[in-house]
Amino acid sequence: MWLYRNFISKRCIFHSTSDLETRYIKQQFKHDIRIVEIPNYFELPDRATREPQKYLLFVGRLKRKKAIEALIEAVARSRQFLESDLVLKVAGRGDEGYLIGLKRLANDLGITNRVEFVGQVEGEAKEKLYANAYWTFMPSHTENFGMVVLESLAQNTPVMAAKGTPWQILEDEKVGIWSDNSPESLAQAVDRIIAMPADEYDGYRQRGRPFVEEHFDIRKNIDRWNNFYASLADK
Repeated sequence: MWLYRNFISKRCIFHSTSDLETRYIKQQFKHDIRIVEIPNYFELPDRATREPQKYLLFVGRLKRKKAIEALIEAVARSRQFLESDLVLKVAGRGDEGYLIGLKRLANDLGITNRVEFVGQVEGEAKEKLYANAYWTFMPSHTENFGMVVLESLAQNTPVMAAKGTPWQILEDEKVGIWSDNSPESLAQAVDRIIAMPADEYDGYRQRGRPFVEEHFDIRKNIDRWNNFYASLADK
């Protein structure tokens, strides 16, 4: 970090994907630095044929920063979840010790039969997993971006993202929820989601993919990168 702060940072341009990441970069480097803030764009996958199933979804690496234990505690606290026939599906791989701890937690909370660890899911199977889910959760303590949000919304499945992530726009655009990631707050979010009237829920789903197409489709937004590189060539 000393080398970066004193030499490299003065001679490079940092790419930030969000206001949150921009603020973090500025905190790390106290002098004037150059930052270009452009979100992660991607090629939208084909829309999967949806066969609605009764599960909430987490997708990502299994590690402590993802706060999966808080989500498991939340569904165990949620009256709406416990009185429903929904399950929580956790997809991904990572720290084996952490996974063992998560399974133990589900057992201690008496919801082993309501939490399914489905392992790594990729390709078309992952798109179907998103499309068929009732709601996707990203309860991470921190994320600079979080592609899971876009992947889920591209299949019209709304997302709950934690406030340690840069996704307040989910609330603004009514395509998801931005919430604290304490078990209590997450439980309240789960209750709100499950109790949501059908027409309101359908609205969240219908707005998801158009939101991603407008703001994050690489084909519609590539000019931002082209213009940035052109500005460098002019200097």
